[in-house]
Amino acid sequence: MQSTESESNNMQLNMLEKRVVVVDDQRSFQVLIKAMLQNLGFSKITLLSSAEESRKRFQKEQFDIYLIDYNLGHGENGRQLMDYLKQQRLLPVDSIIFIISGDNSRSMVLSALESEPDDYMMKPFSQEQLRLRLLRALIRKQQLLPMFVAFQSDNKQQVLVECKKIIDQNSRYASYCRCIMAEILLEQDRAQEAKKILEEGLAVRESAWLRLFLGRATQQLGDHDAAILHLHSALHLRPLMVDAYRWLAYSQMATGADEEAIATLERAVTISPQSARLHQQIAEHCLHAHDYFRAKQSLGTLLDLHRYAVDENPQILGSYVHCMILHAINSQDTFHIGNLQKQVNMALSRCRDSLINHEFDFQTFEQICQARVQMARGNLPKGKQQLYKTTQDMLDTPQQMSSEILSETILAMMQLGEFEFADQLQKFLPPEQAKDPLLTQCIQSIRTDAVITERRNQYQLSNEQGIKAFTQGDLELALRHFRDAQRKAPANTSATLNKTQVLLALCQQQRTRKDLLNELTDTLNLMDGVSLNPAQKARYEQLKKESETLLKPQKR
Repeated sequence: MQSTESESNNMQLNMLEKRVVVVDDQRSFQVLIKAMLQNLGFSKITLLSSAEESRKRFQKEQFDIYLIDYNLGHGENGRQLMDYLKQQRLLPVDSIIFIISGDNSRSMVLSALESEPDDYMMKPFSQEQLRLRLLRALIRKQQLLPMFVAFQSDNKQQVLVECKKIIDQNSRYASYCRCIMAEILLEQDRAQEAKKILEEGLAVRESAWLRLFLGRATQQLGDHDAAILHLHSALHLRPLMVDAYRWLAYSQMATGADEEAIATLERAVTISPQSARLHQQIAEHCLHAHDYFRAKQSLGTLLDLHRYAVDENPQILGSYVHCMILHAINSQDTFHIGNLQKQVNMALSRCRDSLINHEFDFQTFEQICQARVQMARGNLPKGKQQLYKTTQDMLDTPQQMSSEILSETILAMMQLGEFEFADQLQKFLPPEQAKDPLLTQCIQSIRTDAVITERRNQYQLSNEQGIKAFTQGDLELALRHFRDAQRKAPANTSATLNKTQVLLALCQQQRTRKDLLNELTDTLNLMDGVSLNPAQKARYEQLKKESETLLKPQKR
């Protein structure tokens, strides 16, 4: 669908009626670009100086053309502002958005392009360059408008229909539409259909983007060797294609080449060091490989990149603290364990102001993190007490907990050894949070962590042996096993309740055994002030009632 000269002229006339907003913190550039726009015939021009000011304005008013500088001084940068506009759906469907920057470094350009603006312009540029780029973007948006309208209404089937129309017309945007179709089909697990559409496009002409999506399609079909070949072809055509590196790493990871996958991502980071997606993926892969040190480094960088993105910071911060803790535990180095408190405090301090100012329950989040530090330093009773004290008003209704607090509580429970309770809480995670790849890898890492797994397996074995012995009536053997289970997981409530139950049974048989009576009292005291789930609470109350009846004569 090639635009004719007449279409171009009509678009240029319509362009002059567009409302333009310029977001730039430099007054001199505002004056310059306003003059350019006025010379081109634009009359509806708004100038804004910061992301904060722009957010407030954009919630009340929409524009047709957004020209946003990447570097906006203090606070959010232009890319983060653009991401916010897209996430909140504040952009009119027929609008265009440009990122503008005076930094022409490769890393800056790739970082800006990662969020997919309609175009990217480097300062300085001429008035004619601005006119041509605006015209090109507006023509593209107009010709693809039915597809974008369907996208905005989340009508994926209609998007596929509109894309097919454009492909059938042999439009210059045919390859782009094939990629859009492939993206949707892959989301719907229709990889074979996506593969066919992409191969048809490649039969017409070679394309790095078609190769990229073909690599993703074959990856979803389970043919990772073929996916690796397609993704290498995409990188041969376009060596700076960061997305190709990302998907290549997924296939390498799937074939068991963990180190190769991480090396691929680290090569990509040298190309685009400000790519948030890359740093998050490195963290995910390193967590999968239990390389907590490198995961911690990537998450630290990610925190800096998302410094003002408060919606994402809690999960990133929680994952960062998680990696610090697991790195310290696995190092079994007194220096790392001793230095953990200072590191966690510094991490929390980095984000405190921005999170508190945006109504996030930072105090609860911080207390859970501090409880996890106590556990990592070997003080499980104190860590458990602090965790339950912090969350005691929430654990009875976990469905009402914020997803960030709930996810951090789950990680703390697993670290504590409350494996069963953590599994129950995990069911209350919102669907989007439960599927979050970073949180998924954090939970998986603690489930499969060597130190914690060994402790959990030993606990489970001793606990199961204790239950078996108790069922068979061998109370002395059951007690030995439950004592061992509690040593392996000192803070595990199930282990404590099981031990209480067998002690109670033994004391009822041997009322003169003061050692058993004292141990029963001490074991019950371990659960004083601890919040329990409904089943545990009912069991504890029953055991406590029976124990008080048994112990009462001893107090006279």
